[in-house]
Amino acid sequence: MFELPPYRKCPKCKAEAFGTLSVGGTVAEKRCAECRYSHGEILPDLDKRVVYLDQFAVSELYKIKTRTRRAGAPSEQFWQDCYAFANRAYLRQQVIFPFSNLHSDETIVFHSPEELRLAHEMFSGVTRFENSDSIARLQEWIFAEAYLHGEEPPSLSFNVDDVLSGDRNVWLPIYHIGVNSDFSMFAPGLRKSKATAEDSLKQLAEGWVKNRATFDQILKHELTSYGPAMRYALQEEVKRSYTAFASDDPSSVLDMSFGLQNRYKELAALFAKRAVPGKDVSTFLDWKGNEQQPAHKIFAYLMAALGWRVSSGQSPKLSAGILNDFTAIATYAPYVDAMFVDRQCASLLRQGRLRSKLNYRAHIFSMNNPNEFLHYLTALGDAASNEIRMFAHELYDAEL
Repeated sequence: MFELPPYRKCPKCKAEAFGTLSVGGTVAEKRCAECRYSHGEILPDLDKRVVYLDQFAVSELYKIKTRTRRAGAPSEQFWQDCYAFANRAYLRQQVIFPFSNLHSDETIVFHSPEELRLAHEMFSGVTRFENSDSIARLQEWIFAEAYLHGEEPPSLSFNVDDVLSGDRNVWLPIYHIGVNSDFSMFAPGLRKSKATAEDSLKQLAEGWVKNRATFDQILKHELTSYGPAMRYALQEEVKRSYTAFASDDPSSVLDMSFGLQNRYKELAALFAKRAVPGKDVSTFLDWKGNEQQPAHKIFAYLMAALGWRVSSGQSPKLSAGILNDFTAIATYAPYVDAMFVDRQCASLLRQGRLRSKLNYRAHIFSMNNPNEFLHYLTALGDAASNEIRMFAHELYDAEL
């Protein structure tokens, strides 16, 4: 009843009824539908690549999968090929496309959030990215330790498994179990936050134009803003919390956040425990070494490149979405094998010193080089050994 085809001859009763019962980790559990004999079969070891897809790409692949993409919409053939090659490489156990909290925020305001989330989870294997704030906090903690020991800014290792929840190299289960959660109650708060962020970005852009800011000026401001930005964001978070508690509107509690407050308390506890004379949270936040924190540095360079384009008379896209994209790149680019991002972000990353000064593992793809991404996905699928292909065909009906 639960055994899935294709069926082989049962080792015990010889009936052509020996199918797949389940797949877990590196073992495929087989059972005979007739005599109920079962055994586990060891599957080959894997080394899957990790690719980050921005929300636009996730949405397009979702539309292809569900056949809801508008007929005649731009780049139709590309997205059809993209889905086919990505799914082929995925079923052949060569790649995963994990879900992140940054996707969650965008998904909640999508017109079909549950279906979109499920579609992306199905491409994530049994993993998801750790929260972007948690990754930034981990980097901050390592830098705080170096500061306390009087050391130079540390060089970090970027093992992708350190930023994944779940095991990257297990074989895909044949059943997907999900939770049909409704997060629509958070949508108004997220839209309000996006609107506020967009207004702030446009005000910043007006300042860049007015002052004719150069790339170097903006970069210096962004790199040295680690401490001031943290303090300002912390004050705003505390202010919002007090406002929500004092409000008669119960829904305002949904917009509350304590992330920065908890982060600051953890740092304060670390410095109190070590009790190094002359060093506390405040002096650490103003430490010049923080300019080398990877997530902070990459984000600062992206902002400088964007600001320079604005101040030089160009008209780049200015929306809250671009800040979300910057956060994704700054957080995950050092760890993952590839990222598919929007055209503007890809263009900024090719700009001057962003190419020469930023070090990250990810190959950057976008609609600026769509065929290169298709070639990349094709190569991933082709990399599967014959043994893996045979198992993938039997377990998931993947193309041989």
